[in-house]
Amino acid sequence: MSPIVRKGWTIYYHPLFAEDLNDLFNKVSRLKDKLSEPAFNCHADTKLFKALLLGIEEKIPDNPLAYYFALQAPLNRYCRLKKMGLPERYRLFFKVYKDRNTIVILWLGFPRREGDKKDCYEVFKRKVAKNEFPEDVGTLIAECEQ
Repeated sequence: MSPIVRKGWTIYYHPLFAEDLNDLFNKVSRLKDKLSEPAFNCHADTKLFKALLLGIEEKIPDNPLAYYFALQAPLNRYCRLKKMGLPERYRLFFKVYKDRNTIVILWLGFPRREGDKKDCYEVFKRKVAKNEFPEDVGTLIAECEQ
């Protein structure tokens, strides 16, 4: 998926997120062909897709280093979008490289219960620990451009 530029920030999609976004786009495209316009606009997948695009293209680039995106230790090098139009149960994780005016959208999490092995924050911690999102910005961007 090609990067986009919004409000002076270059935004890349990590392959884990790009695959999910592409799958969601395909679902929404099929729904558009099957449903009436009111039913399409009210469908949960349509709302999620629109909220993700709004978050990525508008909300995050407005101020990606804002305190309300920041995560606590041990994930304090990362950020997440919650609420702001995104359905309550979803979290969109991203990383900001201020010196490069770059944002990398990493992963879309779906929380279960706190403390659950499937809690999106716990899953994201495990992904970080396994180095699924390289620390080096060059390596991370190279993964995004494949």
